[in-house]
Amino acid sequence: MFQMTVVDALKLHDNLISVTGPCINRNEFTNRLADDAGEVYEAHIPFDKTLIYDESRVILGITGKHDVESLKGRTLKSVN
Repeated sequence: MFQMTVVDALKLHDNLISVTGPCINRNEFTNRLADDAGEVYEAHIPFDKTLIYDESRVILGITGKHDVESLKGRTLKSVN
């Protein structure tokens, strides 16, 4: 199961946030992620290839109106 911890988050526009941080099982990434509180996020890898070549880190785009600061430190996991 894909899992990441959000280390940094940046609001790109009203409906898109870029997040980055360490991850495990990056090859099992799914577009729906949930945090420990059960909130579900729609996520995507913003490029055909990730910009970070380290398999233990990832950059994602998260759509929706979320608070950027509250995402920092959250653990996001794949939702089936």
